[in-house]
Amino acid sequence: MKYLKFTFALGLVLALTLPSCLKIDSVEYTAEKEKQELTSYLNDLQSKGHNIDTTALGVYYIRMRAGTGSFPLAGDTVSVKYVGYLMNGNIFDTSFYVSQDSSWTYIHKEEDLLPAWDEVIGLMNTNCKMEFIIPSSLAYGAKGAGAIPPYSPLVFVAIMSKVRTKN
Repeated sequence: MKYLKFTFALGLVLALTLPSCLKIDSVEYTAEKEKQELTSYLNDLQSKGHNIDTTALGVYYIRMRAGTGSFPLAGDTVSVKYVGYLMNGNIFDTSFYVSQDSSWTYIHKEEDLLPAWDEVIGLMNTNCKMEFIIPSSLAYGAKGAGAIPPYSPLVFVAIMSKVRTKN
């Protein structure tokens, strides 16, 4: 009986105090909030001296290091090391877990990928390092996907390890 009272009391204390200790994510994700955060993020990059370019689709990118050699064409095999994260810094994907050399190797423009990803990879040659920001309208939009909330731009830092031409 003594243990039952103790267990009940402990359960009651935990039930009353634990929710206040947990940080519940009650953020509402909207297109307006994304626009504000994206503008702030880009302004912060510019204030640090980064030159931000924009692709035809509307992907923002910074060429952090120029590469050498040819740029990939459709059908070429590319190897890319990358980290994908949200603007709050939460990592949602990385190549560092997929292979021994930390590169993800695939055939350019023949995989079912975000068109925005394909567009930026086409601007990279061997050893090129870029940071690029894909607005949610070019990614997962209002629905989100897995660990990616709705209206979340995707930020990638990528290094082109290798471009092997098709021919």
